[in-house]
Amino acid sequence: MATETAPVHNEVALLLKSLHKPGDPLILTNIYDAASANAVISLNKASPCLVKALATTSYGIANTFSVPDTALTLNQNLAGIHKIAPIAQSAGLPLTVDLQDGYGEFLDTSVYRIIWAGAVGANIEDSYPEKGFSHGMSCLRSVEESAERIRLAITYATQVELPDFVVNARTDVLRLKPNPEGWTREMMVQEVVKRGKAFLEAGATCVFVWGGAAGEVTKKEIQLLVKEFDGKLAVKLADGRDGLSVRELTELVVCRISMGAGLYSDDMDALRKKAERILKGGQLWVEVE
Repeated sequence: MATETAPVHNEVALLLKSLHKPGDPLILTNIYDAASANAVISLNKASPCLVKALATTSYGIANTFSVPDTALTLNQNLAGIHKIAPIAQSAGLPLTVDLQDGYGEFLDTSVYRIIWAGAVGANIEDSYPEKGFSHGMSCLRSVEESAERIRLAITYATQVELPDFVVNARTDVLRLKPNPEGWTREMMVQEVVKRGKAFLEAGATCVFVWGGAAGEVTKKEIQLLVKEFDGKLAVKLADGRDGLSVRELTELVVCRISMGAGLYSDDMDALRKKAERILKGGQLWVEVE
């Protein structure tokens, strides 16, 4: 397989890569099935080019299989991706997927198979999904191993003539809870800087910094990371009411903003509330304030 040419052209990968512009970020409303993909793409009918690319969320796909995100297998993830990829292709949109940690020793297989499905980019984490985030730095791969896995992912893509495959290199340092013994938040941010620079040197398009359970990184931290990564910073739109908006993040000169499981969680919450209202004697329709 590694000697064949990928069914998706490198020009699509180049397009996705070009959308990562510091100060004019790629905004991704992560999807998880065909219905959510079609719903997001439909926005381009009223506002052409509003949706520039599609991205999956492994959390959402995992829930379509009724399994925890950490238990999502490669085959299950691929099954979800295969439902979305043709829709992205028909809409002329590049697709990047949540590949978790690259599935351990199966990194080569993972990269080849998502490319054959139609993806031109992937998130690759530096954490071990099965370990959680409660055992300090042992929950993370070393800087060297994580960087090497990014190099390998790009090498595998290059072997099938997709040299501009986009790696959104995610570091989970700020998700560790509690902090590693003796570590302050400032020390953890410096570890993020160390890892991020190594990931960029390994060929990553950008560094995705996930901060805490809600994904939030502070304004001051973002300013520091943008400077250290020359704008090649990707962040998750925070879940909380006080989280920074897309406009505020854009002004901070990040290059990529995503929602992770945000849309999935909101969709399910809306479904539960509407079902409860109906089951308790209410109407299907409700006035929106």
